[in-house]
Amino acid sequence: MNASENINDFDRADHNVQDLRETLFTYLRHWKWIVFSIIFFLSLGYLYIKLTTPLYEIETDLLIKDDKGGLNNQNDLLRDLDLFTSDKIIDNEIEILKSKTILGDVIKALRLETSYYVTKGVRKKEVYADVPFEATLLTPNDVSYDTKLTIRLINAREAEVNGKRVKLNYPVETEAGVIRIEPRPVTNDLAKEVLTVKFNEITDLITSYSERLKVEAVSKQASVLDITLEDAIPRRGMDFLNMLVEKYNDAALQDKNRVTRATLDFIDSRLDSLTGQLGTSEKSVEQYKSSNAITNIGTQSQILLQNVGDNDIQLNKVNIQLVVLNNLENYLKAPDNNSANLPSMLGIDDVTLLELVKELSEAQQRKIALLQTATESNPLVRSYSDQINSLKKAIDNSVQNLRQGLEITQKQLDAKNKSFEGVIKRVPVHERGLLDVMRQQRLKDTLYMYLLQKREATQMALASGVADSRIIDKANTGRKPVKPVKMLVYAMFLALGIGVPMAVIYVRSLLNFRISRKADIEKLTTVPIMAEISHSDSQNVLLVVEKPRSIVAEQIRAFRTNLQFVIPNDDQKTILFTSSISGEGKSFISLNLGSSLVLSGKKVVILELDLRKPKLHSALNIDNSMGLSTYLIGRVNYEDILMEIPIQKGYYIIPSGPIPPNPAELLGNGHLGRLIQDLKKQFDYIILDAPPIGLVTDAQILGTYADATMFIVRHNYTAKNYIHSIENLYRNEKFKNLNIILNSIKFQDGYGYGYGYGYGYGYGYGGYYEEDASGKGSDKIRNVFKR
Repeated sequence: MNASENINDFDRADHNVQDLRETLFTYLRHWKWIVFSIIFFLSLGYLYIKLTTPLYEIETDLLIKDDKGGLNNQNDLLRDLDLFTSDKIIDNEIEILKSKTILGDVIKALRLETSYYVTKGVRKKEVYADVPFEATLLTPNDVSYDTKLTIRLINAREAEVNGKRVKLNYPVETEAGVIRIEPRPVTNDLAKEVLTVKFNEITDLITSYSERLKVEAVSKQASVLDITLEDAIPRRGMDFLNMLVEKYNDAALQDKNRVTRATLDFIDSRLDSLTGQLGTSEKSVEQYKSSNAITNIGTQSQILLQNVGDNDIQLNKVNIQLVVLNNLENYLKAPDNNSANLPSMLGIDDVTLLELVKELSEAQQRKIALLQTATESNPLVRSYSDQINSLKKAIDNSVQNLRQGLEITQKQLDAKNKSFEGVIKRVPVHERGLLDVMRQQRLKDTLYMYLLQKREATQMALASGVADSRIIDKANTGRKPVKPVKMLVYAMFLALGIGVPMAVIYVRSLLNFRISRKADIEKLTTVPIMAEISHSDSQNVLLVVEKPRSIVAEQIRAFRTNLQFVIPNDDQKTILFTSSISGEGKSFISLNLGSSLVLSGKKVVILELDLRKPKLHSALNIDNSMGLSTYLIGRVNYEDILMEIPIQKGYYIIPSGPIPPNPAELLGNGHLGRLIQDLKKQFDYIILDAPPIGLVTDAQILGTYADATMFIVRHNYTAKNYIHSIENLYRNEKFKNLNIILNSIKFQDGYGYGYGYGYGYGYGYGGYYEEDASGKGSDKIRNVFKR
């Protein structure tokens, strides 16, 4: 049992090696096409590299400052909630840098809406710097962004647009709309060149730069952003990145100063109203003193007035703070209020509240910027919304706590005012009146000075504001382009050069439904393969006689030798040859096997039993006026139709005779069996050349008289599905000693080498004379193209 398993394992390994060898040879035999494909695709790769515009990588580094370290305990609580972690800040800044608003501002600042091209050889090269003129699209039309204009400067006042002379610095009507051409001073030869001008839509440019712009954090622990851009013109790419950082810093600074500007506007409005009130109060004091002839007020009254004024100043500060808190509360309670324009925080000294309001302003501004490129359902937008809601709750808690303290202070100051008013009532009438008007004048004067100080401080803060980022390295680029990568391009085209022909060969093999190798038969049936006969273009009928040293003759002799294993007994003399369809070479094989048997000293007769489409007699130039058909109807004896083949003595044939209307009935009437019995007495071997089994039932009728059956399968001709029919015949035992002959094997079709019975020949011969009778070169060429 173990020995049997070892033998089976060895057979499987041998089959695997054989299949691998045949698969490799299937591709290697097309090596010329593969080499041609490789050369062709590498040439395409060379052209691709030459015609592709090279792209350079421009890079700059930006440091994002983290100023969140001074938060109080409540802000620390928000930090614990993961609202202010560094990685979220970096992600926010990345989105802002790639926002459509900033990209649009950069494109407009650099005037990239207009592209200029100069023709160099067979391709156009885009130019950016030192363009001799600037073309601006004033009024676009329907085809403005699809139309290209050719512009050339004629002189300092005129230019030529698409062959028409136009004036410089004036609006002119063109195919692309109304444009204006403004000259620029240049120091190169472009002033004499004809430039192609194309106007670009701003949205298309934003999309293009957004796809090519990459902003990535250097690491998770660092707050440094690496900004890269791929551009065909290095200088334009560097200008773009430098302008991008500049616009980003401007936007960040505007966001940072937004609350400061609101405070400054609030102070200015208060100062405007206080200016008139202060003038009125001063006039009231002057008029009161004049009407009552008061030149001086007592020391006690001065001290009282000072204390009352100080108390009023503190009370006004508290009132201002309460007004600010009311404005902030109203802002927080407003439904869906996502505006970054928060109310002024004038007079508020609480560090926690100020820091929270600043964070809320920044978060809302970043959310607004992000909404320009994303929707509310975006996870990052939702993160901002959650952050804003948490900040609003924290601010509301701080406002309530601060309000309670301010209201207590307000009550205390009101109580002091009432006590001061009781003291004032005890002052003489004229002095009391003077105290009242001076109190109002001093109160407004003090408040006016306080607001002036605050305005100066706010203006200084606004002027000294800096962005929370710093450029580490300005935009720079390498000398060599990053795209196309020559080695990668060549590798890709080399892979295509190898892969395309191999894929074609593989698909062709998948779509091949014909028998192309011995393994195809072995996979589909268990019927033994008796012999393998090579292809030949020879016109000789009896190749064994006329070309005895040919490979086909040698293979026929090997076939003759193997017959003793199929029909070893002397009384087993009848051999039937059939096939699936016409043209597979059964007549050629049967005729030459009989000839080989005759050469070995045997007496052989071959019966042309294809009564519907006989061919043997015409190939051998034998009279067919009488034959099997006339014998089967009883008109002649078999001696009358038995003829010796002229080419080879001792080799006899019984031709088919005239074509009858009912071949199947004639073959089954019993006369054929009597004929075979008579022939067995006279001949050593009787060969039956039967019609194809796939078309008629004649072969099955004849199978009852045969001792062995040879089924012919032609290389690259017989369909694979016919092999299933052979397997069914074999399993159902419709024929005795059924064997397969693989015929017309062509070495150039990838069959392999070394097949057969120990001969090791490279197949390139053999075949069937009917199919290969046209040996002309032109026919061969046509056959190649047909395949």
